[in-house]
Amino acid sequence: MAKFASLARLYRPRTFSDLIGQEAVVRSLTRGLSSGVMTQAYLFSGERGVGKTTVARILAKAINCQSGPTATPCLECSSCLEIAEGRSPDVTEMDGASHTGVDDVRTLRESLVYAPLTSRSRIVIIDEVHMLSTSAFNALLKTLEEPPPHVVFILATTEAHKIPDTVLSRCQHFRFRLLTVSQISDRILHVCRSENISLNPTVTGMVARAAEGSLRDALSLLDQLLRTGGESLTPADVADLLGVTDHALEEKMLAAILLGDLSATLRTARTALDTGVDPRAQVRSLARRFRDILHSTLDGTSLDSPIYGWIPESVQALPLDPPPNIFFLEQALSVLVKGEDDLRRSPQPAITFELLLARLCHLREVLPLPEILAKIGVAGATSPSSVRSLGPKTHNSSPPTPLPTTEVPTEVFPSPPEESSLQQAMPQEIPAPVDDGPLDLRIPADWPRALSRLPHEMAALLESVRTRRIEQNTLYLDTGNSFFNTRIQASRDPLAKALSLAIKSPEPLRIETPTLSRKGNSTGQITSEIASSGDKRERRNLPPLVSDAVSLFGSEVLDVRSPQIDRPLSPSEENE
Repeated sequence: MAKFASLARLYRPRTFSDLIGQEAVVRSLTRGLSSGVMTQAYLFSGERGVGKTTVARILAKAINCQSGPTATPCLECSSCLEIAEGRSPDVTEMDGASHTGVDDVRTLRESLVYAPLTSRSRIVIIDEVHMLSTSAFNALLKTLEEPPPHVVFILATTEAHKIPDTVLSRCQHFRFRLLTVSQISDRILHVCRSENISLNPTVTGMVARAAEGSLRDALSLLDQLLRTGGESLTPADVADLLGVTDHALEEKMLAAILLGDLSATLRTARTALDTGVDPRAQVRSLARRFRDILHSTLDGTSLDSPIYGWIPESVQALPLDPPPNIFFLEQALSVLVKGEDDLRRSPQPAITFELLLARLCHLREVLPLPEILAKIGVAGATSPSSVRSLGPKTHNSSPPTPLPTTEVPTEVFPSPPEESSLQQAMPQEIPAPVDDGPLDLRIPADWPRALSRLPHEMAALLESVRTRRIEQNTLYLDTGNSFFNTRIQASRDPLAKALSLAIKSPEPLRIETPTLSRKGNSTGQITSEIASSGDKRERRNLPPLVSDAVSLFGSEVLDVRSPQIDRPLSPSEENE
């Protein structure tokens, strides 16, 4: 029978010294083991493939090793061998994604009352613990709070924010970080040397970058590549497997984008799409490239340094001298991140991909706001009008003339003056209509057109009109508000003249407005009745302030309520 073993399993770390990229976690755990001060609940969180479950098993060996607890398990005793082979009766591994119910946790909790069979402690490893239900977490909480002295919990998750705070507070939390490209590349080279495999350095870098910080993903991808092409792998083979352009074509596309060359960028994109490139994978690859360039520009570190893992030939192939604008790099990253989501939902990903690249090219011409304002300020130094309209104020500009202040009279006028302030503010000469052609105010669509031909003050006043009809060159208007009706009536002559010119009426118009009475007209027609409320105010003994308001705004008192009356009014009292 054939044996199957992946590189990720063959080269899985067996001791703390074999781990890479998690120095802070290893240092804390080994110090606790060496001093003998341990905790009974651990929580390991981090992205996939960074070593959470591997460290949990190494920790189980370190606790139950016959020479332990120790930071360097022997790997030869029966306990270490059983844990390594996954057959230790005292180490329970539970998958939280498939055992999410409260019954699974109850069964586990009931089994923990028994002492370990052959080892020093009972180790419980729960992977993907964030998948447990709320009831399951509640069932586990009491055991985590007061665990039996022979039990150690090790919880692992990729989404620590989903763990209840009550559980987090009872665990020692260790955060695993993603590995750098150089760390993954070194590990790949170590595996290749152990397997007597010689790979192109470009291929190694492509695999390390494609893993996105996950060592397990890198080894799985390397395993797949070796099974496919062996040692004769070329960058084009890796690009074909990853669904991205090959190394040279991607560098050509990136150089065209950095230069803002739209034609070259789209030609390269068309070539990449014709070879079957996955647009989303290509956008992710470009985003990683732009991120590296941004950090390199900010830190002043070369892209071929170990932290980025670029080969010198790739750095020399890009127009990075002088370095790109930081604003351009930030905007490009923003477009790429959003573009990946757009590609996922797009019915035509190829066109969306080309449009995305075109946007990146156009970003070269976009300037940040401070530079735009600075350019406007320099240009406006020779043009005072541009400074006033667009640019910021200069030191040589004269202070603005203060607006004249008008004191508001405190006297309340009992009735509107013979010539209203609105009429005085109206221009004496009505400007000619902007567009030609007569209008018919009986047509609803012609009313806004007529208003557009009026001066601003007149149009603003007539915009509040709700009802209008025209009979024998008399235009009856009603705003539904006696105050506005009074204002229109006070300025009806200039309004009528302006409307006549606006609609090109052969005969001058007249304007009439009503003052709404308390009882509405049943037919909906506009009446010209003006309710006389003077007798009512005298009869009802209105306060002086209310009387002044009625006179000023031309309104009508509908009802007067006295705080001394605590009973409903009779019909005769209401009629009064």
